[in-house]
Amino acid sequence: MKTFFISSAFIHMEVSFPYGRKNIVIDIPEKNLLKVAEAKEKKAGNEEEIIKKAIENPVNAKKLEKLKGKIAIVVDDKTRPCPTKKLLPYILEKLKGEIKIIFATGTHVPVNEKEAEELLGKEIANEYEWVSHSQKAKFVDYGVTNFGTPLFFNAEFANTDAKILIGDVEYHYFAGYGGGRKSVLPGVAAEVTIETNHKRMFHEKSRFGILDGNPVHEDMEEAADIAGVDFCLNVVMNSRHEIVGAFAGDHKHALRQGAKLVDEMYRVEIEQKADAAIIAADGHPHDINLYQAMKAIQTVIDVVKEGGTIVLIAECKEGHGSEKFYNEMEKYESSEEIKKDLLKKFVMGKHKVYYMLKAAEKVKLYTITDMDEEMASHFKMEKIGEDEILDKIYERHGKEAKIIASPHATTTLVALR
Repeated sequence: MKTFFISSAFIHMEVSFPYGRKNIVIDIPEKNLLKVAEAKEKKAGNEEEIIKKAIENPVNAKKLEKLKGKIAIVVDDKTRPCPTKKLLPYILEKLKGEIKIIFATGTHVPVNEKEAEELLGKEIANEYEWVSHSQKAKFVDYGVTNFGTPLFFNAEFANTDAKILIGDVEYHYFAGYGGGRKSVLPGVAAEVTIETNHKRMFHEKSRFGILDGNPVHEDMEEAADIAGVDFCLNVVMNSRHEIVGAFAGDHKHALRQGAKLVDEMYRVEIEQKADAAIIAADGHPHDINLYQAMKAIQTVIDVVKEGGTIVLIAECKEGHGSEKFYNEMEKYESSEEIKKDLLKKFVMGKHKVYYMLKAAEKVKLYTITDMDEEMASHFKMEKIGEDEILDKIYERHGKEAKIIASPHATTTLVALR
């Protein structure tokens, strides 16, 4: 959201940045604004019609009514904004079988009872059997991908007759996009599977908005094929978390169609690099912790000049979000140093350290956050107040500094034209 007003002979723009479940409004002189990275968002139509049309017309997949026996429905955990409780009733009403809902947590903390009720809705959580994926689960060996990734999937997922994935498509900093195959790998995979796949994040095509030639994505996609996914429902949402597109059928089709819509809405192009970027991590749940919120930095890092400034606005009410992320941060002086270690043995949590160090080597990082100063500093950021943002940018780049404002940086990709 932006509004204009005139003050001290300059035209200012009020830009609203999500912060948790609230918003922070910053007045930025128009002369400084290179671009407000605004999505070309679709307005929500009739969500029920959008969902039903997709489910009833799956592409390259059996209709839900034809799936029988033991059925696994894989859904997102609390770190993803997928509106699972909106989608599930339309899936469940068409199924006849022994249904088990599985939360795809990857290496995240398992979902507890309270969170399950919030994610599924109380009625579904109480009526249907659900389990959270965990690294303590039993795993089934599915062999090896062509990329050399050993495939071990949760036995609760593996030992079923039909497998359904529900998720949302948005940008991901090294898988290209979230959605589709990510519900399987990393969703219900063993740590060794996830770590081997994620080791490919250093490839030049392992980045936001790229699928073709991206080895992380291609390996994930093959893994989902080997696991045997029967049906996938993926949705795309606008910044108000309204469903504007739904795609069902084969997991590859659902992802590709979702990615196409994401690009139409959320890829913003600019003509030149900026001195600074003021960004927000989309508010809740994307800024629930730094482990999630730091992804926002990656959507603008390539369009900020060397020696530039990035201000990250992220509530992080749960702090850093990963003990490994926190502990590994203090062990390394440079991104190159940790890259060498990760190529020897990939460890979840460490990859985020690589991205934080890489960003801090290129730009000065400031943050508006609920984290304390010590924690912000631990992650190479300086905590400041919202009224200090422009002063810090002017101090470093002068009063004519060119600024990108990206209020929904986790989901909006800024790229050079």
